[in-house]
Formats: sequence, structure tokens, C-alpha cells
Amino acid sequence: MIFAVVLLIVCYFLIVFVAIRCADGRIGVNGMAGIRTPTIMTNEQTWLAAHKAAKKPTITGAYAAMAVTVLAAFLPGEPLQATAILVGCGVLLAGILFGAAKGTKAAHRVLEMR
Repeated sequence: MIFAVVLLIVCYFLIVFVAIRCADGRIGVNGMAGIRTPTIMTNEQTWLAAHKAAKKPTITGAYAAMAVTVLAAFLPGEPLQATAILVGCGVLLAGILFGAAKGTKAAHRVLEMR
């Protein structure tokens, strides 16, 4: 179980790293990292606006998922640990989806200003 917890924490830190780099423009439009919807990938302006808007919910979801996942390592019994890990994954997913929705709206606003 410890291996799973450590692996997830490393992945969550990677998500935070990518979210920060995309939001500050160090990772531009690409096919590998970031929110890759057609609207967001239209150009650099939509990409940057979307990732700036998505940064807070994405990072909040990742940090909350980390907290729940670390808690899993201290729970008694594998069923409780597995449940906590799945809850952490759900929290992360919620943060990412909320961030993607906010990012898509921000990208649409940029396109409407053109």
C-alpha cells in the first residue's frame, strides 16, 4: 500500500508542476501536457487564459488528493485504505474537471474579444 501512496503523491506533484508551468506560459500549446480541448488549443492566448483560470482549482484538487492519499497510509485495513485512495482520486478528478470548465470559459472569452 505504501508504494501506491508514494506513486500517487509523485503523480499529484507532477500535475501541480504542469499546472503551474502551463499557467505561467512556460509550457505552451502542445499535445502532451495541459488541458487539451480544441477551444483551449486554438492559440497561445486561449491556452494561457485557460490555464490561468484552471490553475487554482487544479492545484487545490491535487493538494486535497495528496492529503487524502497520505491519510490512507495510516488507516487500518486495506479496504479503508483503498477507499481513501479512491476518494483522493475522485477529489483530484473533480478539481481537474472544474479547472477545465473554467479554462474553457476563459478561452471562449478570449475568442469572443477577437
